[in-house]
Order: sequence, then C-alpha cells, then structure tokens
Amino acid sequence: MSAEMPIEMRAAAEVHKIFLRDRAGLSKHDGAWRSCLSVLVPALDARGKSFRLAEALPHDKRRFDRIDFLNAMTNLGWFPQSARMTMNAVDERLMPCIFIPDARQDAPCVLLTGSRIYASHKKKIVKSPLKDIPGEVLFFQLYNEDKTSLSKNMRAATRQSWFRALFMRFKGTIWHVLALGLVLNVIALSTPLFIMLVYDRVISSNAPETLPILTVGVVLALAIEWGLRTVRSLHLSSLAARLDNIVSNKIFDHLLHLAPSYIERASVPSQIARIKTFESIRDFFSGSVFLSLLELPFMVIALIAIAMIAGPLVLVPLLMAGLYILLFLLIWRKVRVAIHTSAKAASARQKFSLETIDKLEAINSNGLGTAWSRKYHDIAARDSLTAFHLGWLGMLGETLANALTVLSAVAVVGFGVHMIWAGTMTTGALVATMILVWRILTPFYSLCTMVPRLDQLRNSVIQVNKLMDIDTELTTQRSAAKLEKIKGRVTFINASLRYGSEGDPLFSGLTFEAMPGEIIAVTGTNGSGKTSLLKMIKGMYLPQTGSIRIDGFDMRQLDPVDLRRHIAYVPQSTSFFHGTIAENLRFGNPLTTNREMEIALGQAGLLADIAALPAGLDTVIGGDSKFRLSSSMELRLSMVRAYLHDAPILLIDELPNSLLTEEAGMFLHGNLIRHKKSRTVIMVTHRDDFMEMADKIIVLNRGKPPQAGPAEFMLKKLRSEQW
Repeated sequence: MSAEMPIEMRAAAEVHKIFLRDRAGLSKHDGAWRSCLSVLVPALDARGKSFRLAEALPHDKRRFDRIDFLNAMTNLGWFPQSARMTMNAVDERLMPCIFIPDARQDAPCVLLTGSRIYASHKKKIVKSPLKDIPGEVLFFQLYNEDKTSLSKNMRAATRQSWFRALFMRFKGTIWHVLALGLVLNVIALSTPLFIMLVYDRVISSNAPETLPILTVGVVLALAIEWGLRTVRSLHLSSLAARLDNIVSNKIFDHLLHLAPSYIERASVPSQIARIKTFESIRDFFSGSVFLSLLELPFMVIALIAIAMIAGPLVLVPLLMAGLYILLFLLIWRKVRVAIHTSAKAASARQKFSLETIDKLEAINSNGLGTAWSRKYHDIAARDSLTAFHLGWLGMLGETLANALTVLSAVAVVGFGVHMIWAGTMTTGALVATMILVWRILTPFYSLCTMVPRLDQLRNSVIQVNKLMDIDTELTTQRSAAKLEKIKGRVTFINASLRYGSEGDPLFSGLTFEAMPGEIIAVTGTNGSGKTSLLKMIKGMYLPQTGSIRIDGFDMRQLDPVDLRRHIAYVPQSTSFFHGTIAENLRFGNPLTTNREMEIALGQAGLLADIAALPAGLDTVIGGDSKFRLSSSMELRLSMVRAYLHDAPILLIDELPNSLLTEEAGMFLHGNLIRHKKSRTVIMVTHRDDFMEMADKIIVLNRGKPPQAGPAEFMLKKLRSEQW
C-alpha cells in the first residue's frame, strides 16, 4: 500500500476488508454508504478495532442503506444529529461528518478536516474548498454513559432509583397527559349538566324549544371529549411502548454484560423471570390502573360540581372515597404476603419441571417415574393453593369495592330524595349527582380491584432497580487496562478458588507458569476444578487468594471483555447459534474470510462434508434449525472456530474420549503439533497421547494440594500412582 496514501484511506482500506466477504446483492446506493462508513469510522476513532465494526454491522450484510449505516454508528457508540445547511457552512470543529447533497442523495460524502472530502461516487479523497451546496449534515457525538440520568453516578447525586430516573425522561409526556386529563374532566361535566337541564328546564318547565340548543352543545362537547381521549390514548400507548422497548433492551444488555459469576449459578427460571420482569410494568402503563391514578387528582372538579348543585350530598363521595382507601390498604397488606408465597411456589414448580425435562432419561432408567410424579403433584398442589389464596384476595377486594359502590348509590338516592321533598334540590340535580358520584368513585373502585397487579408492579420495579444497581463488566472495564498485544504468558501464583464464601475450596495454592508456545495439560478427578481453572484464565472467575497474571499483569487490572478477545476456547460441549456455518465459524473472529475458512476446514477434513451440505457454508445450523450435524462434525467445527480465532492463548476443555479416537482427535493432535510454537495451549485431558505432547502437567484432586511440574516428571508420578 502506498505510503503517500492519506491516513484515512489507509485505515479505510483495512476496515473495508470487513465488507469484502459479502459483495453480492449490493446496489450502488448501498455501496456508497458502506464506503462512507469505512472512511468515517477510522476518522472518528483512529485506534478503533476492526472487529468492533464487524460486530456493529447488521446481521444481513447483503444490503446496507442509510438506516443500516446509522444503526452501525449507534452500535459503535456514536449518536447522530441531523441539520440542514450548505456544505460551506459546516464548522470544521464538527468534522468528520456526513454530508448528503439534495441534488444527489445517493452519493453521500464524508467531510474531513483540512478541506478534504471523501466522495463516495468517486471512491477517493479530494482536497477542495467547501462549496455552497445545500443538503443534510449528520454530526456524530460519542455516547458517554456517565453523563446520562440513568448512570450510577448521576443517580447517586439525585438520589433517584434507576426506574424513577428513566420515568423522569418522560415527564413531558406525563404533563401532556395530565393537562389533557384536566380538560377532559372539565368537559366531562357537560353530560351530567345536560341531563340536569333537561330534567329541570325542558321536562319540568315543558319548554322543548331549548332542547335542540342543549343537544347541539352536549354533542359538540362529546365530540371534543372523544378527540382528546384519542390523543391521550396515543400518548399513553406511546409511553408504554417506549418504556417497554427501553427497559427490555436495558435489562437484556445488563444481563448480557453481568459478570459470569452472577449468571452461571442462577437457575434458568430465574434468568427467564429477570427478562420478563418488565411485562407487568408495561401492562400497568397501558392498562386502566394507570389511567385511574391519573384521574384521581381531577376528582376535585367533580366534587366541586356536586357541592354546587347538591350541597351536603358531597359528603357521600368523600366518605366513600375514605372507605375505599381503607379497603385498599387492608387488602394490599394481605396481598403482599400472598404474592410472595405464590411467587416462591410458582418458581419451585417451574424449576422442578425444567429439572425433570433435563433429567428425564435418568429418571426413567432408574424407575423413579412414580415417585417423581408424586413429588410433582405435591409441588403443583402447593402452587395451586397459593394461587387460589391470592385469587381469592383479589376477588374479595373486588366484591367489597362493588358493595361500597352500591352503598354509595343507595346513600345518594336516599338523602337526595329527602332533599327533593324538602325543596333544597331538584330532580335533575339528583340525577346529575349520581353520575358525578359514579365518576368520582370509579378510579377508587379500579384501584381496589387491581391490588394484586399493583403489588406485582411494585415488586417488578424493585427487581429492576436491584438488577440495574449491579455493576456490569462494561462498568468495571472503564478503569481497567487493555493490552494492545498479548504474548501468551499465563502465571498462577498461590491461586485458590471456591464457590461461595462458605463452600470448601476446589483447589488452593496452585502455582505454575505457562510460557508462550507451551502446551499445558490439566488432569484430575471429577469436580476438582479443571474447567473452572480455564474459566479463571478467561476472567470469568477471580481467585479468592493469590493472583493470576497475563504477561505479568494482574488479571484484576485488565479489562475482562478485551482479555477474552485474546483467548480462543473449545468448550466441553459444543454450542452453535442459529445461523449459517460461516457465521458460526466467524463467532470468535468476525474478520475471517471464506478462503481462510476453507483452508481450516480442509485441515480438519471437513471441506468435502461442508461442500456436500444443502447450502455449503451457508447451511443454517443451531437453534431451531431442522438440519443437524453429527457429534464428530460439531466437535471439529468447534475446533475450527477456535483455530480461526487467531489468539495467542488457546483453552481446550475436556472433550469426549469417544470422539477423540476419531477424525476429531486426529485433527486436534495434528493442529497442536503444527501450531505448537505460535500460541500457549492449556487443555484438560486424561489421555496419555495428549499429555505426552505437553510441556507441563497440572494435577487437581479435590481435597488435596494441586501438583504441577514438567510433563515427563509428572507422567512418571501419575503412572506409578504415587498419590
């Protein structure tokens, strides 16, 4: 590559390699946005990593338009702002930026500093004064989590919970809804007043000529009310949808970046419950309960109207409102205990069901079906009983609330009739009062019937707040160091590991050093911590005592996410995500080309097998795919994926012995020999042929001190059974 080529073009050429894999199906417009991205990203962040751009690209790379461009920039942490102006009006301090001419919207360009412009239609950077060309400008600003209202630092200053800080983002929408509620409650007085006037002015005075005027007025009021209610419904639906989208995405991202120690020991039901936590919150904001709460402040308007037309009858809704509040508090106190008990019983039932499915073969093979079924019946009965108790409390609250509503109607009619006989109130005023009382008490009735849902809402908000207060690896990595290049030296110094603060250690005092290019074999009894040792190297577990060093740096000081990018891993059980074979092979290294994959597959003896598949490398596997690979093929693909991840450290967990005697074992053996000096390999194995290849061997036996030493010495001790 020419040294005279501008630095942006040299960086862009490297970034553009990411796009070379998927040229098919690109239109001229798509290619323009791709080339602009290739130039803009290095110009904004010259030290950015190519794999970050590859991860930010859309899943379907056959197309790439403006929306895909903006999504990719957002995924990289750059948020756009749009403005309309001429090209020569763009301030250089806002560059680099995208300029889209009005005359050629299919030819966006990148405005660089120094009067340089990258023209996508010419595929080159030209130096030219900015012209008086109208168009749209896209500026990009780097997202800073610490400056947002949801960050832990900002919430500590404002003393707000995470959900409250999020909700305050929508205070403008809430004020709009409240303003609409105020107007609606004023307009809603038109219906009872219309009825009162019909009774008192039309019927009693026998003056039908005033009826058309009153009818026109009330119809107009109803039309305005319908329009405002429609607008309010749109606001509330938008609020619920936006909250649902933001919170569900935040919860998912937060769970995804939690430290593995938080995730691995949690049961599947609890993980699902965390993701579904927000459903009750979303239903609340889109349901009648939230609307009832919004209506409560404006009940004062109806009370004033009753006081004006019915005088002392206003005491009836005031008294009933107090009784509703008392009922609400009493029921809520009982429901809180019932919900807690019901949630535990439901979780136990779900956990037992999942455990049964996972261990179904073992249950049937040992003849435990009857006992297991009896145990499930007991758990299901407990769950049903707690659910019945919770449902009964809900129905009790609804029944009592309905009784209060009927009692209020009887009280209004009873006292109202006496007032009519006394001549202090008209018949029309009594009918209007009945309508207004019903309107006042309806929100209170709704709250009493929704007590279980309100408590579930409260618990959901508490769970969301607790989850969001847990620091993720993305939070801790901001102050952590990133190594530009790792050689592969791994050092354990008196390291120990235990699960939980009260459990016995898996091992303690483990000391060894793996030098770049060495093969380290880890062997030992089941449950002695062999797999956990590999996870400690990946930064998924931290030692309770001692330290682990990578190239001399304490792992606690390193960014765990960045560290894992320098480590290739072959797990004990293969796992493939729903996608093509090519996409799964690029999982560790998104920059892998098809040619590199073909070479690796050829070495694994898989090239002919892949070519014979329905769509070759584009065959969809994993997830709910109908196509299933053989165990041997899955294992070899997993090894190929680790091989394509050109990392200085390779970790291999214990693999099934039956598969290692076949082609998969031959490929692994040959691959370790070919690349022995190019990476540090730490593998869990019991096989002599792999231990004989090792430079050092580590032996772990639970309850005994770990042993580590040169392979020849350790093999002699193992074979002589000296421990």
